[in-house]
Amino acid sequence: MGPERFLCYINALMRRPPLEIRDPMHGPILIAPEELTIIDSAYFQRLRGIRQTGFADMAFPGATHTRYSHSLGAFHLAGRAFDRVFEDFDFKDSGERIRARFLLRISALLHDVGHGPFSHAIEAAMPPRKNITGGEGQATHEDYTLAIIGKSSLTELLKKTFGSEFPELVAHMIEGKDHASEHFIFGKRKLNLFPILSSLISGELDVDRMDYLPRDSHYCGISYGNYDRDWIFSNLLCQEVGKDVFLALDSRAIYAVEDFLLSRYHMYLQVYLHHKSVVYDEMLFQFLKAEGENTKLPSSIEEYLMIDDAWLWNQLRSTKNEWAKRILEHRPYRMLVELHSDEAEDSKKYVDELELKLRKEGKAYFRSSSTGLLSKYARMEKTASFPIYVIYRDPRFTSATRPGTEFEALSDASALFQRFTRSRIIDRIYADI
Repeated sequence: MGPERFLCYINALMRRPPLEIRDPMHGPILIAPEELTIIDSAYFQRLRGIRQTGFADMAFPGATHTRYSHSLGAFHLAGRAFDRVFEDFDFKDSGERIRARFLLRISALLHDVGHGPFSHAIEAAMPPRKNITGGEGQATHEDYTLAIIGKSSLTELLKKTFGSEFPELVAHMIEGKDHASEHFIFGKRKLNLFPILSSLISGELDVDRMDYLPRDSHYCGISYGNYDRDWIFSNLLCQEVGKDVFLALDSRAIYAVEDFLLSRYHMYLQVYLHHKSVVYDEMLFQFLKAEGENTKLPSSIEEYLMIDDAWLWNQLRSTKNEWAKRILEHRPYRMLVELHSDEAEDSKKYVDELELKLRKEGKAYFRSSSTGLLSKYARMEKTASFPIYVIYRDPRFTSATRPGTEFEALSDASALFQRFTRSRIIDRIYADI
């Protein structure tokens, strides 16, 4: 191949159309060359080796899908949401629009990049937060996510591809902090887009939940996580309040959003908090606690690249710890009782009495208490995240509590939040019987 022909070949590659990935939930996912650079990075590829639903396959054998596929799904939905809510937004130019879209999609892509193997129980083996991001207490997977984005080889790749300030902005998006940054000011009218962008990454109606609910439902072989996503997307809007822009939806979609919130609630109660998942999580926690320093996750962000499900299985196989043997041999403690209640009920007396009896008899047991909550709004924690607004564009639709209003917070527009103000508690006792 001669020099001129070689140059033509290189130019053709650089002008190549977006890559297409086939996803079982969304069909074709289009990926720009710049985005492919991040997807192909070692840190994102690590997610291929981490299951999305931890030990859920002990109850639902098909639930072996990964955080890699889920993150790609959230990334795809972020682009779809952006195109919808900013359809009529007056950006200064196409370059500014592309920059904002990249920021939302890459934030969705990397929201789980620091997740540990299997379940949240692995966080018991994480080092002090001061060794990862600084601060007090024990590190979580969110701390690893921020460290990977902010001080790893991926950081330099993000800077090289999207600009020097990009890693910091992605971290702010995922963390939900520093919404006053000038880098989130967009459009000819200089509006702050941080509230709406952050809500789409981490909020009551974010692309993370909108992907994992039907995805996990599909692979578990159940229907709890299904909702009318297309109707919600077709009714997504944005609402200005002063110079801030918030996520909103047309009032026609209130019932679809209520169904979405109930889907998540029921998935937690029926799948994520399934008694088999919980007992294996607890056994893993006991193993990590017993092994102590032998199973501590590395503070080094580069060494963390090697931490995935296979690493954890090797840890379990390389010890004589009884908890590890129980996990490997599928010999969980037997569940003796499961009680569903709310905070106002005194019906846990039976569980307390059973626990006391087991203790007196010297039986090996543990007690697990899991909590399911419909929404942050159900507790009226409106400061926990940015509000979502309901807009009454059609005069045939009006607020039940404030007739004639043009828009109001979703927590005021829907009575669902008032009906689910209490947490749902699942109290269980498992014993070696």
